[in-house]
Amino acid sequence: MPWVQLTSDGLRDRLASDEFEALLAESPAPESKIDEILEQVAQEIVSRVNAGRRKRGLAAVINTGRNVPPGSQRHGYALARRLLSEAFPSLAEFNGEDRKMAVEAAETFMDDLAKNDADSDDTGAAAFASSSASSFRYGGSATMDFSYSP
Repeated sequence: MPWVQLTSDGLRDRLASDEFEALLAESPAPESKIDEILEQVAQEIVSRVNAGRRKRGLAAVINTGRNVPPGSQRHGYALARRLLSEAFPSLAEFNGEDRKMAVEAAETFMDDLAKNDADSDDTGAAAFASSSASSFRYGGSATMDFSYSP
């Protein structure tokens, strides 16, 4: 499945109308900060994907922009909302228990990506895979088969 892009419209759709109004009251033109936050979140997700790919002997994904594995999209937006409320203090009042739980789930998912315990969608990642073959694998197969002994 192709990777999906984190967009400012996607983030806005996840904000309550009161929250978006508070954001505009604090910053009439928040687009550049939103773009910066989404870029930061996407790169963090890709970094975790690459950590997992290295452990499996796969080449790193590069030049992904704001594209992330489909399963990480909602977690990316949860992390972006947290960063947005840190950048704009007037949004802190909207951080309830549900947001706290969403951020905790997102952080757990990010850790799982790096440990290969979450789906990083290798099929979609193939579009961004580095062709330099710069994985840590020195030889042999990409996965080890422990079903037999030599």
